[in-house]
Amino acid sequence: MANRQIGLEEVDRVEELIFEHPDKKYIKVKFVGVALGYVALMLLSLFILLTDYVYAFVAAECVIAVACAINLAIVPRACRYKGFALRQLDISFRNGVIFPTIVTIPYSKIQQVSIKQTPVSRLFGLYSVEVVNGAQAISSINIPGLTKDKATRVKTFVMEKLTENAY
Repeated sequence: MANRQIGLEEVDRVEELIFEHPDKKYIKVKFVGVALGYVALMLLSLFILLTDYVYAFVAAECVIAVACAINLAIVPRACRYKGFALRQLDISFRNGVIFPTIVTIPYSKIQQVSIKQTPVSRLFGLYSVEVVNGAQAISSINIPGLTKDKATRVKTFVMEKLTENAY
Protein backbone atom coordinates (compact mmCIF):
# COMPACT_ATOMS: atom_id res chain seq x y z
CA MET A 1 0.00 0.00 0.00
CA ALA A 2 1.38 3.39 -1.00
CA ASN A 3 1.25 6.36 1.29
CA ARG A 4 0.89 9.11 -1.25
CA GLN A 5 0.30 12.70 -0.28
CA ILE A 6 -3.09 14.24 -1.09
CA GLY A 7 -4.04 17.88 -1.31
CA LEU A 8 -6.79 19.49 0.71
CA GLU A 9 -8.81 19.95 -2.48
CA GLU A 10 -9.10 16.17 -2.85
CA VAL A 11 -10.46 15.55 0.66
CA ASP A 12 -14.24 15.27 1.08
CA ARG A 13 -15.38 18.08 3.38
CA VAL A 14 -17.56 17.08 6.32
CA GLU A 15 -19.33 20.44 6.11
CA GLU A 16 -20.55 19.54 2.60
CA LEU A 17 -22.32 16.37 3.71
CA ILE A 18 -26.06 16.06 3.26
CA PHE A 19 -27.37 15.45 6.77
CA GLU A 20 -30.57 13.57 7.57
CA HIS A 21 -32.70 15.48 10.06
CA PRO A 22 -34.82 14.25 12.98
CA ASP A 23 -38.50 13.48 12.45
CA LYS A 24 -40.85 16.48 12.46
CA LYS A 25 -42.35 15.29 15.77
CA TYR A 26 -38.96 15.85 17.41
CA ILE A 27 -39.70 19.59 17.66
CA LYS A 28 -42.69 18.73 19.86
CA VAL A 29 -40.48 16.51 22.03
CA LYS A 30 -38.06 19.39 22.52
CA PHE A 31 -40.88 21.87 23.26
CA VAL A 32 -42.32 19.57 25.92
CA GLY A 33 -38.88 18.89 27.43
CA VAL A 34 -37.98 22.59 27.61
CA ALA A 35 -41.39 23.51 29.01
CA LEU A 36 -41.20 20.82 31.71
CA GLY A 37 -37.70 21.96 32.69
CA TYR A 38 -38.75 25.57 33.08
CA VAL A 39 -41.93 24.66 34.95
CA ALA A 40 -39.74 22.74 37.40
CA LEU A 41 -37.51 25.80 37.81
CA MET A 42 -40.54 28.01 38.40
CA LEU A 43 -41.82 25.60 41.05
CA LEU A 44 -38.41 25.59 42.73
CA SER A 45 -38.45 29.36 42.92
CA LEU A 46 -41.54 29.07 45.13
CA PHE A 47 -39.12 28.35 47.99
CA ILE A 48 -38.17 32.04 47.84
CA LEU A 49 -41.66 32.80 49.18
CA LEU A 50 -40.76 30.97 52.40
CA THR A 51 -38.28 33.76 53.14
CA ASP A 52 -40.87 36.56 52.70
CA TYR A 53 -38.97 38.08 49.75
CA VAL A 54 -41.92 38.56 47.41
CA TYR A 55 -40.00 40.87 45.07
CA ALA A 56 -37.21 38.32 44.71
CA PHE A 57 -39.81 35.69 43.86
CA VAL A 58 -41.40 37.90 41.19
CA ALA A 59 -37.97 38.77 39.75
CA ALA A 60 -36.94 35.11 39.64
CA GLU A 61 -40.19 34.12 37.93
CA CYS A 62 -39.75 36.90 35.34
CA VAL A 63 -36.16 35.87 34.58
CA ILE A 64 -37.18 32.22 34.23
CA ALA A 65 -40.12 33.16 31.96
CA VAL A 66 -37.90 35.26 29.67
CA ALA A 67 -35.27 32.48 29.53
CA CYS A 68 -38.01 29.98 28.68
CA ALA A 69 -39.34 32.18 25.87
CA ILE A 70 -35.85 32.60 24.38
CA ASN A 71 -35.17 28.87 24.64
CA LEU A 72 -38.52 27.98 23.03
CA ALA A 73 -37.77 30.43 20.19
CA ILE A 74 -34.45 28.70 19.48
CA VAL A 75 -35.85 25.14 19.56
CA PRO A 76 -37.19 25.00 15.96
CA ARG A 77 -33.94 26.24 14.46
CA ALA A 78 -31.91 23.87 16.64
CA CYS A 79 -34.04 20.93 15.49
CA ARG A 80 -33.60 21.88 11.83
CA TYR A 81 -29.82 22.10 12.26
CA LYS A 82 -29.42 18.69 13.92
CA GLY A 83 -28.61 15.85 11.61
CA PHE A 84 -26.53 12.79 10.90
CA ALA A 85 -24.77 11.37 7.88
CA LEU A 86 -23.66 7.80 7.28
CA ARG A 87 -20.64 7.33 5.04
CA GLN A 88 -18.61 4.36 3.94
CA LEU A 89 -16.02 4.62 6.73
CA ASP A 90 -17.61 6.84 9.38
CA ILE A 91 -20.71 8.43 10.88
CA SER A 92 -21.08 12.19 11.41
CA PHE A 93 -23.46 14.11 13.66
CA ARG A 94 -24.15 17.85 13.48
CA ASN A 95 -25.54 19.73 16.49
CA GLY A 96 -25.72 23.20 18.01
CA VAL A 97 -27.13 26.50 16.77
CA ILE A 98 -25.11 28.92 18.86
CA PHE A 99 -22.00 26.75 19.06
CA PRO A 100 -22.25 24.37 16.08
CA THR A 101 -20.25 21.15 16.16
CA ILE A 102 -19.81 18.23 13.82
CA VAL A 103 -18.58 14.99 15.39
CA THR A 104 -17.30 12.28 13.07
CA ILE A 105 -16.55 8.80 14.40
CA PRO A 106 -14.88 6.12 12.26
CA TYR A 107 -16.66 2.77 12.47
CA SER A 108 -13.40 1.17 13.61
CA LYS A 109 -13.52 3.24 16.84
CA ILE A 110 -17.12 2.49 17.80
CA GLN A 111 -17.60 0.26 20.85
CA GLN A 112 -21.35 0.27 21.36
CA VAL A 113 -24.52 1.15 19.48
CA SER A 114 -27.86 1.25 21.28
CA ILE A 115 -31.41 2.46 20.76
CA LYS A 116 -32.94 4.51 23.58
CA GLN A 117 -36.14 6.34 24.45
CA THR A 118 -36.80 9.11 26.95
CA PRO A 119 -40.19 9.39 28.67
CA VAL A 120 -41.09 12.45 26.56
CA SER A 121 -39.97 10.89 23.26
CA ARG A 122 -41.98 7.77 24.14
CA LEU A 123 -45.14 9.92 24.06
CA PHE A 124 -44.40 10.81 20.44
CA GLY A 125 -43.09 7.39 19.38
CA LEU A 126 -39.53 8.55 18.75
CA TYR A 127 -36.21 6.93 19.55
CA SER A 128 -32.55 7.88 19.62
CA VAL A 129 -29.47 5.95 18.55
CA GLU A 130 -26.46 6.29 20.82
CA VAL A 131 -23.05 5.59 19.31
CA VAL A 132 -20.25 5.24 21.88
CA ASN A 133 -16.72 5.91 20.72
CA GLY A 134 -13.99 3.80 22.25
CA ALA A 135 -11.39 6.56 22.04
CA GLN A 136 -13.16 9.41 23.83
CA ALA A 137 -16.44 9.64 25.69
CA ILE A 138 -16.82 13.28 24.72
CA SER A 139 -17.10 12.42 21.04
CA SER A 140 -19.86 9.87 21.54
CA ILE A 141 -23.01 10.86 19.69
CA ASN A 142 -26.71 10.59 20.35
CA ILE A 143 -28.92 10.81 17.23
CA PRO A 144 -32.39 11.85 18.48
CA GLY A 145 -35.80 12.07 16.85
CA LEU A 146 -35.87 8.85 14.84
CA THR A 147 -38.83 6.61 14.18
CA LYS A 148 -38.46 3.03 15.38
CA ASP A 149 -37.88 1.78 11.84
CA LYS A 150 -35.23 4.39 11.06
CA ALA A 151 -33.47 3.90 14.41
CA THR A 152 -33.34 0.15 13.80
CA ARG A 153 -31.98 0.66 10.27
CA VAL A 154 -29.26 3.05 11.50
CA LYS A 155 -28.24 0.67 14.28
CA THR A 156 -28.21 -2.30 11.90
CA PHE A 157 -26.13 -0.40 9.34
CA VAL A 158 -23.57 0.68 11.94
CA MET A 159 -23.39 -2.83 13.41
CA GLU A 160 -22.79 -4.27 9.94
CA LYS A 161 -19.96 -1.77 9.42
CA LEU A 162 -18.51 -2.82 12.77
CA THR A 163 -18.42 -6.47 11.75
CA GLU A 164 -16.89 -5.55 8.38
CA ASN A 165 -14.11 -3.63 10.12
CA ALA A 166 -13.51 -6.41 12.67
CA TYR A 167 -12.04 -8.74 10.07
